[in-house]
Amino acid sequence: MKDNQRTHETIAEAFGRTTDPLAEYDTQFKHLEVDPFDLWLEEQVYSQNYSDGTVETKKRRIDQWIEFMNEQYDRHPAAPTTRHVIDFATHYLDDRNNAKDTVSAKLRTLSQVFQYFQNEPAFPHPTDFNPFDAAKGKIDLNGDDPKDPRPIPVDGLRDIIRDDVKHIRDRALIVTQIKLGIRASEASNIKLSEIHITNSEVQDHYNDLGTHPVIKGRPNAVYIPHDRKRNKSKRPRVLPLDDELRRVLLQYLLCRPDNGRPWLFLSKSGGKKLDQDNINDVWKKYFRPEYGPNKRYRGVSSHYGRHYFTTWFRIEREWPRDLIKYLRGDRQSGGKIRSTRDAIDSYIHAWYEDIEDQYRQEVYKLRI
Repeated sequence: MKDNQRTHETIAEAFGRTTDPLAEYDTQFKHLEVDPFDLWLEEQVYSQNYSDGTVETKKRRIDQWIEFMNEQYDRHPAAPTTRHVIDFATHYLDDRNNAKDTVSAKLRTLSQVFQYFQNEPAFPHPTDFNPFDAAKGKIDLNGDDPKDPRPIPVDGLRDIIRDDVKHIRDRALIVTQIKLGIRASEASNIKLSEIHITNSEVQDHYNDLGTHPVIKGRPNAVYIPHDRKRNKSKRPRVLPLDDELRRVLLQYLLCRPDNGRPWLFLSKSGGKKLDQDNINDVWKKYFRPEYGPNKRYRGVSSHYGRHYFTTWFRIEREWPRDLIKYLRGDRQSGGKIRSTRDAIDSYIHAWYEDIEDQYRQEVYKLRI
């Protein structure tokens, strides 16, 4: 989309108007002791006969918007410009690989919130400006999205990882996601205490390595909790580390910044915890433009490892559905699991022994 911001400003100046009518209210919103989005939820969502799933979807879309504004701009999310909304939509389209109809649905919910602000006399929002509606006409949200991820044979993955991914941390990160089928947010959230590697040198160097009680007695394994923020899984799981993944993680741990932070994967500069956008950037660096989006396929991103992993065990190895659900952290029968030590231990014990040996034998080999 061509950026016509200067043209808009010229027209606004000619008629004594502004392209940012909510800027003057930003400070007051920041000083409010109440949350305007919570008010909308209370009066327009919780009071209605919506299903639990619909309520959670609306809450999630609001949380995504608030998080984006807080992380990207020094601007209250109740007082955005059209540009903020365009950037939000572009972020979810390009960086998070959301489908067009998914992003359109996010904007539709947020527009409903804004219309509520416009209709309530307590709010200062002008009735002739809705940044979410304004943004929709400036973003391509029409047409079909490519449905299928790019197919890459094991040999192709092997060549990219071996020949192109030379940075030790990046290689460890990509191989971890490919071998374990975990989300970027789950990779970001792995703590040293939640991964066990049988190697005296790294165990002596990292006192916390593999100390989480859930992986006690389970060598060369990683614990992925279900109840950590952004992990999204419905069930906890312990997953085995095969020899290849163990080897690349050892190489990384021997040169990982030693700054006392608990997270396994740290940034190259500053040694900070990576977030899912950082991880997505790592994938794009090595897999694009060759495996970028086209008319038929979605571009490779940090979610590709999870897709590849699931397809391999479901189609190539024909694993039973229940075992694949365990590997992915999907909900099994029996409803929600309590976040207690006994409940988690019981659940993992019931499944891990069933998959450990078979997984190590059948997971794809990258020969790296």
